[in-house]
Amino acid sequence: MMRSWCCIIAIFFLSSTLSAGAFISTSCVNQYQTDASPSRCYATSLPDINYGLSDQEFHTWLQEQVQDAPGRNTYASTYEESLTAIVNWRKRYRGNPQVWKRIFKKDRVVKELIESAPVIEFVKRAIDNLDDNDDEKFTIIDLCSGKGYLSMFLSEILPKEKVDKFILVDKAWAIANKKTTTELKPHHMNWDHIYGTTVNTDGEESSYFTTWPIPLYTSKQDLKDSCNQRQMTKHFFNKIDGPVIILAVHLCGTLSLKAIDMFNNNQVKLFALKPCCLPQMVYANRGDVFRIGQHEFDAKDVCSNGQYNKGNWNGPPRWHLQPRFDYWADNLFKGIDVGGSSSLEQDGSEDSGYRVSMSSHDGIKVKDDIVIQVDGGFQNTYIFAEREPVTPAIWEK
Repeated sequence: MMRSWCCIIAIFFLSSTLSAGAFISTSCVNQYQTDASPSRCYATSLPDINYGLSDQEFHTWLQEQVQDAPGRNTYASTYEESLTAIVNWRKRYRGNPQVWKRIFKKDRVVKELIESAPVIEFVKRAIDNLDDNDDEKFTIIDLCSGKGYLSMFLSEILPKEKVDKFILVDKAWAIANKKTTTELKPHHMNWDHIYGTTVNTDGEESSYFTTWPIPLYTSKQDLKDSCNQRQMTKHFFNKIDGPVIILAVHLCGTLSLKAIDMFNNNQVKLFALKPCCLPQMVYANRGDVFRIGQHEFDAKDVCSNGQYNKGNWNGPPRWHLQPRFDYWADNLFKGIDVGGSSSLEQDGSEDSGYRVSMSSHDGIKVKDDIVIQVDGGFQNTYIFAEREPVTPAIWEK
């Protein structure tokens, strides 16, 4: 009987503690009992959620997770600001472990940061060098955003007096409705980290939406649907006041073509693209010719069998695909409608390789080889562009 009461009391205490937001990891508590130094607890007991750590301890633990990450030294300040952003996310969702556990999966967030760091750096430079006499704020459109990690980083980092909003575009969102509550279906991506509600210390309910330094808006759009592209032109690009930045990180297959079309066909100031997987063989088998801007190329030269399924690669050895991926990236670069004469530079830093740049009276575009994939990975191409007037400080390397 005594043991049963002890169990009931223990369960009640744990439930109360979690609901109050004081996160606990049993394995970490045990570690603390035998070791006064918390640093050993980070790596051995807390692979993902990190309940029980102070915000400063959590920040230190994050630093340890990325200390050997590709680009960590090249983008040192961006990494530090991004880690601080993650700590701010944790503060935002304190008291709501369900949302936090869904948003913060260590390996996923670290991967997102590694891939996004060059783009975050690019956007920071652009915003920092915006003419202070210009009252117009930037709107940043995050294509194929997924949950929105890139915009979540930037919302915490960029000055809110220079950026109006982020628009997170993904076909997995539900259609947001300002007038009524949208019911999420099983096939929809959960957006509670953006539109969900929290209760403050006074018992008042408020939306997470209002807690982001720069607002995050979601937009359900399928980039492969030409109707959706026209709707975006009508409702976004033709109505937005101020300069627009398009960010397109980790775009698979022909989505990269759609992103470039969007830059070419609309009034967009800045563009950043990190292409991912190659197009599927269906395009080659049909004898398709890809056309972007003033450039065209045969699908058979860039398409490939194989794709990822739940993190596992099904297809030919990936190293076979590197020449084809390089050719794909070259053609994407040529399809961006700015730039004339070209130059080739080689950077001697450990995280950077070749840079190809083209400029004209219309603007500038740059293709950078930035090493963020190692141990056989080769998708290290980043493509950036700016319409005139060109901002020289953005393009310094």
